[in-house]
Amino acid sequence: MYQSLEADLRSLADAGRRRKLQPRAGVDFTSNDYLGLAESDELRQAAANAVARGVPIGAGGSRLLRGNHEEHEALEAEAADYFGAESALYLGGGFSANHAIFATLPQRGDLVLYDELIHASVHEGMRRGRATCESVPHSDIEAFDARLRQWRANGGRGRAWIAVESVYSMDGDSPRLDELVAVADRHDAILVIDEAHATGVAGPEGRGLAASFEGRANVITLHTCGKALGTMGGFVLGPKIVRDFLVNRARPFIFATAPSPLIAAVTRAALDISRTRP
Repeated sequence: MYQSLEADLRSLADAGRRRKLQPRAGVDFTSNDYLGLAESDELRQAAANAVARGVPIGAGGSRLLRGNHEEHEALEAEAADYFGAESALYLGGGFSANHAIFATLPQRGDLVLYDELIHASVHEGMRRGRATCESVPHSDIEAFDARLRQWRANGGRGRAWIAVESVYSMDGDSPRLDELVAVADRHDAILVIDEAHATGVAGPEGRGLAASFEGRANVITLHTCGKALGTMGGFVLGPKIVRDFLVNRARPFIFATAPSPLIAAVTRAALDISRTRP
């Protein structure tokens, strides 16, 4: 019954790429817990305080049913204020958040241009979306600009989207975000910036490398909580209309059990640490 799966696993083993889960051991040089917050006394105390005041561990349903909790909404309000966006939507993970953005927001007739090294979560979202999607050479600003100019000249009438990361995890390099914003402005495009590897460790007060562009109508950012902030989940930050549309149309949000209210409360403490103790 599972011969094809076995064959695939054998090919991975032959290439030295088959993986298995195992307990943590040894000295950590690979963790995303950049600031050591995940096992910190500060976040342990924040969790204990939240439990003491009655915050539940589980949500009990999707947020559109019975799963929405005041801790979710408080966290979103604080995240929007901290990062400088009009609104924030909290999802269970950065992967789910990226998936929701690209599967939901670009519409039929739109064009999504993405950096060739963009994260797998963006690819999964684009596969489920309606727009035409094209790869652009890594951090090639001129290529983004030229392709958008060509698309418009050939009759493209939809919305253009540009998908990049502020820090690419494999090489640690960053694109020139100010120039990408200028490209988006010239072509009436929306720039989506994945700040997963910058949140908490780059920019003013750890607000990321796109901090100076938050709040613009044509900029949407993704910030994750499972790296420097030491918890779990992800934020989509941008105009309120984007948040409302995702709440009503994004399947990874609508059909998923809401993130733990307890984790939302602990993430509020992590944001406060990032803001006040740079």
